[in-house]
Amino acid sequence: DKIPSERELAIAFKVSRPSVREALRVLEIIGLVEIQGGGGAYLRNLQLGPFISVIAPLLFSREHFDMELLDFRELIEVKAIELLAGNLSDADLLELRDSLELMELALENNDPDAGAEADIAFHRTLVHGSRSYLLCKVLELVVALFEHAVRGGRSIVLEKHEDARQLYMDHLRIYEALQNNDFGKAKELIISHLQMVRKLYDKR
Repeated sequence: DKIPSERELAIAFKVSRPSVREALRVLEIIGLVEIQGGGGAYLRNLQLGPFISVIAPLLFSREHFDMELLDFRELIEVKAIELLAGNLSDADLLELRDSLELMELALENNDPDAGAEADIAFHRTLVHGSRSYLLCKVLELVVALFEHAVRGGRSIVLEKHEDARQLYMDHLRIYEALQNNDFGKAKELIISHLQMVRKLYDKR
């Protein structure tokens, strides 16, 4: 939906047009509106990832926040696995397989950045495959934090090649369980995978 013009907003809120313009810029930065040159401002679909990116440094200044984030990730992903039954599609499995292949290639090339991207894509597909609007929006809300956690975890495990290989094998087993429609096993594997990451964090 198009929102009122700067002039209309200035009159409605009894503020100057420069104040309205600055407020719209802030709303655009945090992803709530889209400003089109000469076309006004429009409300966007709920996309709060940019807003979380703005406040992420404040959250990560808390002691042990990375461990709390792992706990939160477990809540999201375990629930997503539970909802995958009856919702997981062949296209989802293909996306998971593609992520695994990229993860394996990154491991062979010792490329932590590419490995992190593939890792993030794998976990995102798990949540999107649940077909839960709320879980997807929660993931979108914390995507900046989620990506930071995955990158951080990979930077730690890649210090040792055997840990990086274990990370890949964890994802492979999750994929195989889902491929076999063994959602209970997949849930157990997600939990054990995140427990492994916690132990690696503890080694720091």
